[in-house]
Amino acid sequence: MASNNPGLKRTESIADTMLEALKKSRYHMKRCFAKYIEKGRRTLKLLQLMDETAKAIDDVTERNQVLEGLLGYILCSTQEAVVIPPHVAFAVRPNPGSWEFVKVNSDDLTVDPITTADYLKFKEMVYDEKW
Repeated sequence: MASNNPGLKRTESIADTMLEALKKSRYHMKRCFAKYIEKGRRTLKLLQLMDETAKAIDDVTERNQVLEGLLGYILCSTQEAVVIPPHVAFAVRPNPGSWEFVKVNSDDLTVDPITTADYLKFKEMVYDEKW
């Protein structure tokens, strides 16, 4: 029996999976990322990300469809997101002890994997843009 689990396969990275997920629901993702960056530089925890997503996708059926797929899996695995417009960097922990960091450009929804050091620099830039 096949599994409907939208989780990652061992060989897939969060960056590859996120790019695929963003392509599947581009309209909704553009709205979500516009919502994420509208308040400027900040750090978002999981509940804040989910609240912003709920505000961006008004229709409950469409929101559930997006959140039940790969993007929902990635968002639920996200521990924190750092917003420095036009970018949003995600700290994702798909499994205990396993971290991946990605940066998404909210304008064109491009996804780039980043290192832990780059993520921490990005996070410092919320408070000190000269960092």
